[in-house]
Amino acid sequence: MILTKAILLEAEKWLGCKTNSKSKCTDEIKKLYNGKVNNEAWCCKFVWAMTNEACKKLGIENPLKQTASTITLLNETKKKIRTDTIPSKGAIFYTTRDGGGHVGFVIKVNENKFDTIEGNTTNSNGEYGVWHKTRDTKTKNYQFIHLEDLDTFENNFFAPLQFDLEMIFADPRTYITASGLTGILIGVLIWKHTKK
Repeated sequence: MILTKAILLEAEKWLGCKTNSKSKCTDEIKKLYNGKVNNEAWCCKFVWAMTNEACKKLGIENPLKQTASTITLLNETKKKIRTDTIPSKGAIFYTTRDGGGHVGFVIKVNENKFDTIEGNTTNSNGEYGVWHKTRDTKTKNYQFIHLEDLDTFENNFFAPLQFDLEMIFADPRTYITASGLTGILIGVLIWKHTKK
């Protein structure tokens, strides 16, 4: 699950970001979407931007249409990615709410409930931002876009190494250590692969 793991790691970086915080972190999320800051609803921008950041690091094309409209995202994406009513880790959920639709990422599934990371939503204090939430499929209707179906690196024996090093290099403090280990890890992987 290379792609979905990378997306969720990107999303987790923004947890606790408040719309009205002095850091203006939600403005930074909007800039990741198209370089602009405006008053549009941004839950869909968050989903697209996190997916795009992960795809850039993995060197692949973003499979999502760049749109701030949740219903457009759903309708365009279901043409090429499996979409149903069954939650799964790494999927994008879609639901309706007052004023339109809402989307976010599924991070855990437990029977009829699922945990999420989502933007432009409220926490227990009514503050808008990026938060963890638990949702219940019995109380609302949901659709799930299964991004995990696009984990294209699963059959590549170098994939875990590619992904782990990408995450390591994201922190420059670990670059020297990681670069020193790269040759060793590649050598071990090649040796194990040729022994099969």
